Amino acid sequence: MTKKEINEIKALFDTIQECGIRELVGCYVDADRNKVKTFSESFHDLPEEEMHKYLEIFRRTLSGTPGKNLMDMHFENTEYDNNPIGKGLLQKLRASELKDEAALNEFYDKVIDTYSYVGNYLILLVYQNYDIPGITDDGLKMEDASDEIYSYILCSICPMKLTKPGLGFDDDLGEIHTLRRTFAVQLPDVGFLFPAFNERSTDDNNILFSSRKADILQDALIEKVLDVTATLPAKQQKEGFQEFVTEVLGNESNFDTVFSIQENLKETVTNKKSEAAGEAVFLDKEVMKDVFKRSGVSEEKLEKFDQKFEEQFDTEQNVKVEEKLFADNVAPLRNFEVKNKNMLLRVKSKHTDIMDTRIIDGKKCLVIEITDDMTVNGISVENI
Repeated sequence: MTKKEINEIKALFDTIQECGIRELVGCYVDADRNKVKTFSESFHDLPEEEMHKYLEIFRRTLSGTPGKNLMDMHFENTEYDNNPIGKGLLQKLRASELKDEAALNEFYDKVIDTYSYVGNYLILLVYQNYDIPGITDDGLKMEDASDEIYSYILCSICPMKLTKPGLGFDDDLGEIHTLRRTFAVQLPDVGFLFPAFNERSTDDNNILFSSRKADILQDALIEKVLDVTATLPAKQQKEGFQEFVTEVLGNESNFDTVFSIQENLKETVTNKKSEAAGEAVFLDKEVMKDVFKRSGVSEEKLEKFDQKFEEQFDTEQNVKVEEKLFADNVAPLRNFEVKNKNMLLRVKSKHTDIMDTRIIDGKKCLVIEITDDMTVNGISVENI
């Protein structure tokens, strides 16, 4: 899903008036994995204050960076009839508009068995219909030009934490007493939107998965409940790219070559972002190979590029690499970092021209230009 498509669905939770939620269901789970409470409510029968709290949770579930916190995932098994997990189970929930109690309990049980969390948490599900409006060439919505209704479920899994101990005033007694501690619902940890809303239409073969921590995904939940192909987490993409560059370059991994790769990669991503008009940018094998060529990597090293790329990023596992390598995870768009055991140097990527390499007294040195605004531990340094 593009950023615009995500925001279009997210906007449905901006106000109670615009919200078309029909059913809200949930399950409160304790730290021992017991189902303490299940509930089903007509959303608009709830007190207004509660509705606003729920809407905030659902908006947060759809908040983040596409490709990083919000990831498109494809179902492993698209034949969903009688399938007890993945698309089969989610279709059953959606078709019943979250009113099939047996299917709901089956879903809760599977989440409880696979969701990794120490403590109490709340599983929330909402069902909603969206009458998709037409869009004019200049981006204006035509409310009377709809030809499709997008029916979906949104799941949010929220940690529950004890409120802090303290003293409070009891209005009935007119006295100060110790406040009763309760488990409060936190903002969502993970969630998903099913089906995906791709090209502003229902896409039954994909979901949008949401994770508050981009570096940690709920692998068991993703594989054994949703049955979808997971992308590499942001940290793994970054570390995997670093390892890949090192393996390809081998003895050519000198400062100038690595610096050139980073500069060319930054330029490539900047240009692609400009073309994408704010949408997430992904990098494929051919784009990366072109970056290496322009950076002066020898033909000998490039001969093993394809094999190393496929080994590092599992491109043969029925997953397009464009769905895995999110540009912001591998490209130094903000900072360029040079580090050894005695030093850490961080330079803004757009100002790397202040660095150079030179041979001084027979040693290859990294030279940094001294500018008028330079300080050392907060003390101004005169330009010399």
